[in-house]
Amino acid sequence: MAEKEAADQFDEERRSARRENDFVRQIRAKTDLSDAGKALKLYDKLIRENYFKTMVGYAFLEELRDIIIRGGAAREEDLAEIPGREPAEPAEVPLIPVRQDRFKKKYEGQVLLNKKLKIAVAALVILLVGFVVINFKFEYSIFTFFTNYKANMEEELIDKYKDWENQLHKKQEQLEQQEGADQNG
Repeated sequence: MAEKEAADQFDEERRSARRENDFVRQIRAKTDLSDAGKALKLYDKLIRENYFKTMVGYAFLEELRDIIIRGGAAREEDLAEIPGREPAEPAEVPLIPVRQDRFKKKYEGQVLLNKKLKIAVAALVILLVGFVVINFKFEYSIFTFFTNYKANMEEELIDKYKDWENQLHKKQEQLEQQEGADQNG
């Protein structure tokens, strides 16, 4: 139950920060903040009416404070302090480690997944390199299946038979010459 209350409080602070951010944007659009006198009037009004309650507003007030001091419109001691700038309450602290733990687990899971994917990619690269080596080392491979390798094999076989036939004709002629020489002799 305490976690739900802390989450609700966190959501409310986030909404407040968004409202203050929108308000700061409007002020920047409508006001010339380079003029230290205007910045001083705006600073006093925002402090007096206590407009800001989040770090977004406090950061804008700090910026106004710097503009006023650099512009010489007032000294730092003369400016009113920014109210409500206490450190975060201890009730908010347990919420952060819970979320960090969740994101840490997700991060570790992603790191493990990345390692596995790197191994798979390395294996695929090795396999691809193996296919390329096979392709260049052997005349007939997986990569030549859709080419004219069948015609080339048939031509090689026909050439082999022609050579064999020529060798047989030569041997037959030699035998006939030997028989003819034996009959004449």
